[in-house]
Amino acid sequence: MNKPTLEQIDYYRDEVCSRCPGSLWGAKSICRVHQCSIGEIEACPQWEAKDAGAAAARHDPYRPSAKTEDMELVEEELKDYPWMVREIDRLRDLLEHVGGSMTGLYGLDGAMPKGKGRYTDSVNREAQKREKHWSRLRQLEAKVTRLETAAERIADDRQRTVLECIMEGQRMNHIARHIGVSRQRLHELKIELVRFLAKEIFGDDRKGIS
Repeated sequence: MNKPTLEQIDYYRDEVCSRCPGSLWGAKSICRVHQCSIGEIEACPQWEAKDAGAAAARHDPYRPSAKTEDMELVEEELKDYPWMVREIDRLRDLLEHVGGSMTGLYGLDGAMPKGKGRYTDSVNREAQKREKHWSRLRQLEAKVTRLETAAERIADDRQRTVLECIMEGQRMNHIARHIGVSRQRLHELKIELVRFLAKEIFGDDRKGIS
């Protein structure tokens, strides 16, 4: 097993450590096998077993898929939600600034005679850059809007709290402590939540992941 990335380590802690009988979850989250905080563990045989089991499951044609492609997409967009919101704000500010500059070029200044060549190229580059920013902004806004619209249909207060914490970028162990459940129960709640959002966004016609 190659040295896992930070993202993979977080995944192993969520998917393996939270279910391991050697884990003692609480304020310190101690692993009784490694005799240290779970946050200090960088490798574990149980992580390798998880990878081996996942690889075998992917090649088992009789094993039903736990997630769908749309659920995977929703889960990824939930993870990306905090930075997408920040990026939307950045692009809006940028376009407002660029828009003011372009207005100056096409306003009174635009009526003044100017040489061709470099000036025209500069205006075209700014216009192309602005269009790219607008296109990216619209794509991000569409993703954020569909997530927020689906989230408004959640009736269960605990699920809404879990969703809001995820969308704020909080870590799973913090969320588990906040709502007073185990990491395993939080994982189940998250799957239920993602399945609900996928159904609200994409409908029932979803393809399973092999």
